[in-house]
Amino acid sequence: MKVHFIRSGERRYGMRIEREGAPVLVMDPAPGFDPDLPHDMVHFVVEAVLGLKAGVFGQIAAGGDAGSFHVEAGGALSAKERQRAARKQVAKGAKLIKSQGREGELSELAAFLFDVGWRSSTRPDSAAQRVALGEAERTRAALSPDERARIDSAQSRVFGDFERLSATWRALRVGEALVLEWPSTKVI
Repeated sequence: MKVHFIRSGERRYGMRIEREGAPVLVMDPAPGFDPDLPHDMVHFVVEAVLGLKAGVFGQIAAGGDAGSFHVEAGGALSAKERQRAARKQVAKGAKLIKSQGREGELSELAAFLFDVGWRSSTRPDSAAQRVALGEAERTRAALSPDERARIDSAQSRVFGDFERLSATWRALRVGEALVLEWPSTKVI
């Protein structure tokens, strides 16, 4: 599965996901633009490094839509085939979301923790950051000891990937894309 993070405007990004044997999914605009690292790229890295199969990108790889992507218009499919594919996509996505269990929740919690931790080390101290750090401490306390250990052991790899991908992302001009192949964090 190839995931394109597209800088679609000065303060905007979109996504295009190519999956073998499945319709292309898109989302534009995507939520959480950031000049250093967009929200969905944070999720991608965290889920890939932690090996989460029920997070956003694991669900998409399994044939879902994570509840927020839609089948790309145009392409090789007729309008009727696109409608059928979209209905099938929504049904499969809903089923995957229902079945994600704790791993889906862990994806959200871990993405939040890694995002706050990384940004607190790369951006100047602010009142908003102090609030986020306090919330991160409460979130971390709610994790099981095994989940905390799993997150702790992945921190250096996640932060390293954030640094590497952030440098590439910042260098993109409007209309350009950073493409990753799931579940690797390698730029292709």
